[in-house]
Amino acid sequence: MRRFFFCLWYAPIFAVFTILTGLVCLTLSFISKKFTRRITSQGWAHVVLDPAFIKVKVTGQEHLPDPQSGGYIIFANHRSLLDIPTVAVATGRSISWVAKAALGRLPVFGWTLKRVHLLVDRGGSPEAAKQMVTEATVRLNKGEIMAIFPEGTRNKTVTPILPFKKGAFILAKHTGVPLIPLAIYNSGALWPSGSLIPKSGTIKVAIGPPIVTSAKEPLTKITKLAEKTLSELYHSLEAIDPPKQAAQ
Repeated sequence: MRRFFFCLWYAPIFAVFTILTGLVCLTLSFISKKFTRRITSQGWAHVVLDPAFIKVKVTGQEHLPDPQSGGYIIFANHRSLLDIPTVAVATGRSISWVAKAALGRLPVFGWTLKRVHLLVDRGGSPEAAKQMVTEATVRLNKGEIMAIFPEGTRNKTVTPILPFKKGAFILAKHTGVPLIPLAIYNSGALWPSGSLIPKSGTIKVAIGPPIVTSAKEPLTKITKLAEKTLSELYHSLEAIDPPKQAAQ
C-alpha cells in the first residue's frame, strides 16, 4: 500500500517536471547551450532524486579538477536510470553527456539532448565515429566536462563492472585530457531495470584521482587501467556497505 501511494506521488511529479524541464531547456538551447547543459544535468537531477527521497553521499570531490583548468572526461559504472542524475549531483558540474543516439528521438527532452549533448550512433559508419571524435575534441578543448558510461549499457548482471568499450579512452588519448573515475553504488538496488519507479534510500559515490593519459600510451593499456581503477573504487564502497541485493 505504501508503494502504491508513493507511485501516485512520484510518477506525476517525474512526468510533469521532466516535460517542463525539457520545454524550458529546448527554448534556452537557442540562447545558451552552456546554461542549458547545466539545467539538464543539475536541474533535472533534482527532479528525479528529490521527490523519491534519494540522497547522494559523495567522497573524493577534491579530485575533481578546477573547471577553469580545462576539459576532462568523467567515466562511471552504470546500473540504473538513477546514474545520470547521480553523476550530476555528485560532481555539481555542468556536464556534456555522451549518450546513445536513440535518446534523441524522445519527444521534447530528447530533442534538447540532441542539441546540447553528444549523441552517438553505436551502429554508425566509421565516418560518423570520426565526426563524433572531432566534435568531442572541440568541446573538450573549449573546457567542457564530458561524462560517459564506458560499459556501453546498463549492467544487469551480478558482475560489478562490465568490460569497457574504448570510446572514452580514444577521446582521452586523442586530446590528452584527464580521466576522472566515478564509482556509483546502490543505484541498481534503488531503481532496478524493469521497475516503474525508484525506492527511497542513499546512493554512494566515490570519485578517484585523475588518470593522466598521453598519445604515446597504448589504448589497451589506458582502457585496462581505467577499468581496474573504477573497479577498485566500486569495491571500496561495497566494503563499507555490503550488498543486501544483487543489483547494486
